[in-house]
Amino acid sequence: MRARSIRLPEATVVALLLAGAGTAWAQETFNVKGLRTDKVTLYDCNPDKEKRRPQREVAKKDFRGSWSATRDPSSTLYLKVRVDKSEYCVRAFAVETDKPVTIQKDKECGAMVAGRQLKTGATRGVGEECR
Repeated sequence: MRARSIRLPEATVVALLLAGAGTAWAQETFNVKGLRTDKVTLYDCNPDKEKRRPQREVAKKDFRGSWSATRDPSSTLYLKVRVDKSEYCVRAFAVETDKPVTIQKDKECGAMVAGRQLKTGATRGVGEECR
């Protein structure tokens, strides 16, 4: 009796590879080192970002230590952070991280939030198209 070999269609293989890449992207870890605004709102991590409710606020003066953070897979504008053994979502632009966080929508222009950018004295090219 002969053994039959089963081949997966190429589309299935590509889909599995892309799903694995998305998972690796979502698991990238950061450390929140500070707050950019006077108060930062921490939200519950409801997958429907329109239904997220504020859970608590943290003032800049009350921020202590660092929070571990990962990207929120349901929205590129939020980071999942661990504060006092609880998980919250925070807007990425409201916090400073140890690594630059790129927002996926504006990736073609290289927009970054929540990271330290080098300051330059030159203003040449301000207002021109992103290149």
